[in-house]
Amino acid sequence: MRYRAVLVAFFLVPTVGGVSNLLEALRAPTEVVCPGENVGENGEERPGPMRPGDTRCAVLDGSYSVASRTYAQQRLTQSLERRRAARDGALLLTFGAAGTLVSWRATRTPSPDRD
Repeated sequence: MRYRAVLVAFFLVPTVGGVSNLLEALRAPTEVVCPGENVGENGEERPGPMRPGDTRCAVLDGSYSVASRTYAQQRLTQSLERRRAARDGALLLTFGAAGTLVSWRATRTPSPDRD
């Protein structure tokens, strides 16, 4: 009986991770946010979310610029990240739920027949 709890808990961990990923994907903001320096139409850096027409988003790794994206590229990148989080969450949730159900059913003690 003790191994049953461990086995079920083993599959509940990915289930919780899947729910977390799904919630992250569903609650992600739709505004386009630059993860580094945002350069507006006039060439000046400005805070806040990107707007159509912004010329450059410098993606930073620490204090080093590792990439540069336009508004459309950043919007596509964020959309792909949301879809990837939703897909990963659905897969983890399915795996965890199926594993929990199978391990629960496989390890239950049979009830004596009552005639």
